[in-house]
Amino acid sequence: MLWLLTKGLTNSEIAEHLNISLPTARYHVSAILQKLDVSNRAEAVALALKEHLV
Repeated sequence: MLWLLTKGLTNSEIAEHLNISLPTARYHVSAILQKLDVSNRAEAVALALKEHLV
């Protein structure tokens, strides 16, 4: 899912791409932000690219 964030997909697009519900996509995005200790998607993407997580 982090890879999809780096591609700029919205929660709706992520849900559609992974064939999951929108609330589930939101939950997972929120969990990723929390685990990476960042406050938004942009910070998560920057950290993922910097640390070669994707």
